[in-house]
Amino acid sequence: MMSSIVIAGCLALSLTVSAAMPSVRQGQVQVNTEALTPEVALSADERGWRTVPVDEVNEGADPYWLRTQVDVPPREAGAPTPALILSVLGAWEAWWDGRPLGSNGQVGRTATEEVPGRVDVLLPLPPELSTPGPHVLTMHISAHRLGFQPVGTIHHVHVGEAASLAQARMLGLVPSLCMLGALVLMGLYHLVRVRLSQGGLATLLLGLLCFAASALILLEAWRGLANYPYPQHALRLRLLAAAMLAVAALLPATVHAAFSEPRRWMRWLGLGLGLLSLAFVPGFDGKNTLALGASLVVSTVLCVRAWRRGEVGAPLGTLAGLGFAGTLFLLEPWGFSERGFFLAFGGLLLCLTVVHARQQRRQQERLESATRAAERLQLELLKRSLQPHFLMNTLGALSEWVETEPAQAVRFIEALGAAYRHLLAVSGERTIPLARELELCRAHLEVMGCRQGTSFHLETEGVDLKAPVPPALLHTLLENAFSHNRYVSPHTFRLESSVVAQGTGPRRRYVFLAPVGTGPGRGGGDGTGARYLRARLEEAFPGAWRLEDGPTAAGWLTRVEVPA
Repeated sequence: MMSSIVIAGCLALSLTVSAAMPSVRQGQVQVNTEALTPEVALSADERGWRTVPVDEVNEGADPYWLRTQVDVPPREAGAPTPALILSVLGAWEAWWDGRPLGSNGQVGRTATEEVPGRVDVLLPLPPELSTPGPHVLTMHISAHRLGFQPVGTIHHVHVGEAASLAQARMLGLVPSLCMLGALVLMGLYHLVRVRLSQGGLATLLLGLLCFAASALILLEAWRGLANYPYPQHALRLRLLAAAMLAVAALLPATVHAAFSEPRRWMRWLGLGLGLLSLAFVPGFDGKNTLALGASLVVSTVLCVRAWRRGEVGAPLGTLAGLGFAGTLFLLEPWGFSERGFFLAFGGLLLCLTVVHARQQRRQQERLESATRAAERLQLELLKRSLQPHFLMNTLGALSEWVETEPAQAVRFIEALGAAYRHLLAVSGERTIPLARELELCRAHLEVMGCRQGTSFHLETEGVDLKAPVPPALLHTLLENAFSHNRYVSPHTFRLESSVVAQGTGPRRRYVFLAPVGTGPGRGGGDGTGARYLRARLEEAFPGAWRLEDGPTAAGWLTRVEVPA
């Protein structure tokens, strides 16, 4: 009998209080920052209460009161008693229709008195107070340990079946966790390729982008998996902002590297300053949304530029992925990181991975083709160096020197041995230091000087002796010069090197000048030597080299450009 009277009294109080009370369904609550007793807070007294939007409740750290109407949905007979799910940044006590419902942590007047509560709590409703319709929820809240200034501390208030709410919460995490596993595997794949020297800068950036996106998805799922105390929410939001900033920076950088976009340092400086300026944007959601939106726009512009340049590497495939991600972003920009990010960036990174794999396969095919051509032409050059005419002339000169000038014969044998020793040592390499190439060239000039009874020199200017060059690159230019000219007096060959800023980055330019002698005077063309040069350059620097040659007043000039 007594319990019936209490319930009836609570219902009467609820009806009295809720007559003019806003409801969560309307997006409004009442708050009161005065030090009220529970009896006064649960009464129908309206003094000191003010109505505010539920998503803008932020009354500071000291305890305050909150009350609102919450609708209990209709349910079938025999259905389980519904439960109330509350997501609040703070410690709190709750009353339902004037009856104590539960607590989360301990409300305190100071940070020392307060015991932090968890962010998300599921409370079963009393069976006798769960009839369908509006009910009054009253809460006493304190938040001394937020660690930041949120827009609102009330994230979610909802009534439903406990099992359904828990199931929906876990099922909502399954797709993002599956995508998390896929992104981690993709990231590992790309980084392993870099570790095995099978990928370049684009591969490294793509791997890092996969891990940054994985970190963002994991941080979004952290709340649903761990249900941490509310002071950890600030840490999670800061880590989320860092992960989002990493994604926003790595996405255009990956597209830039994948499509050889010409470097524009002022533009990249502007993008960097723009991302840094996000520190002045209020709220974590605003920072994340603007950073990701700017990243998608910049990446799309880079792809469009690559497509208009006729860039090889399927920029249209990347544009499709960016279009898919951009569409989902525009549908819900402010909640994109929570709901659409895993799907959008999963599809985008899959497109980037496919495009990158196709680029790598084409590059590997070009490299294999260039290697086969270089090996075939290398054999032809070696055969030309050992051709019978060369051997007969060499042996004839050597036999004459042995009889008349033994010292000259010894010098020639040593020079010839040094030349072939250097040629044999570098012939199997893909690139060698320029210092070794110059040693080979000077040994060859010594041989030719002995044969023609004069002296030849190679002067260099601005060279980096550690710079990589294809083997026998300059040696082939010397051979071409001696094949098309006859030198009967001392001559000097010149090699100048410089670093120029052009195209996709710093490039090293070599200018080789072969002096004019007697004879036809040609030094280039499409002969075996020229084909060998192109094959070796393609093998060492796929698609990133230039070779030009032609006559000048001083001789035959050859210009080679490779990445620095």
